Amino acid sequence: MTTELTLDVLPPIQADKQATAVRQLQIRLPVQVFLKLELDAARRGMTSYKLASAVLSMYLNGKLVQKKELLNGPETDQQPLGGDQ
Repeated sequence: MTTELTLDVLPPIQADKQATAVRQLQIRLPVQVFLKLELDAARRGMTSYKLASAVLSMYLNGKLVQKKELLNGPETDQQPLGGDQ
């Protein structure tokens, strides 16, 4: 059995522990959000299911923190190309 690494902040899998029961969750996402999830998961070398599971687990365990406050939202917070305009 091989161990797949996920995010750095998740605890490592311990070989001496028995597998725990796993529950499945089905969610519906807007296409734009789903595509971002798929792309980010591919960049990390994991499936979108594992990435979504890691993010939800981190959030529920209080380990997901916001790094910076976006004043205008993620789509409008970027500076224009070419300097001040």
